[in-house]
Amino acid sequence: MSGTLKFDEELRIKTILDSNNPFSRKNSEGHITASGLAIQDDKVLLIFHPYIKRWLQPGGHVDDGESPVEAAIREVYEETGYICELDTDNQDPIDIDIHEIPENPKKGEGAHLHIDLLYKLKVVDQEKSSEDISCEWFSFDRVESARIQRALARLI
Repeated sequence: MSGTLKFDEELRIKTILDSNNPFSRKNSEGHITASGLAIQDDKVLLIFHPYIKRWLQPGGHVDDGESPVEAAIREVYEETGYICELDTDNQDPIDIDIHEIPENPKKGEGAHLHIDLLYKLKVVDQEKSSEDISCEWFSFDRVESARIQRALARLI
C-alpha cells in the first residue's frame, strides 16, 4: 500500500491490531503475516508466487504459538528448502507492508488486509523443499518488487 493511508484503512488496521489475536486468519479485517528476505553474496532469495505470478520474498501466515520471526523462517524453509536464521544485526523487521488481499471464494475468504513483517535472514543450510514453488537467487539490481527494493535500500 503506498502513499497516505485513508481513514477507513487506518480503522481497519487498528481493528486488526486491537483484536484478541492479530495473527488469526479468522479476523475478517485481516491479520499480521511474516516473510523472510534471505540475503547471500549480494543476492536475495525469491519465490515465483503461484497465485500472484510475480517474484516475491517467501512468507505467509503466523501459526498459533509461533512468533512472526519463527513464521518467516518456517515459511522460507517450506517454500524454498533453505534453512535460515535471523540476521543478528537486524533483529527487528526491516520493512512492514500493508496490502489488500482480494476475495478468494475457494477459501471462503473475503477481501482483507495483510500487515506483513519482513525479516532479514541468513542461510545456514539447504534441504529439499516440501512445496513445489520455484525459487531463485536474484542480484539486487534484478529485483522488481518495489517493497524488496525499499527494504534493500534501508539495509545498504
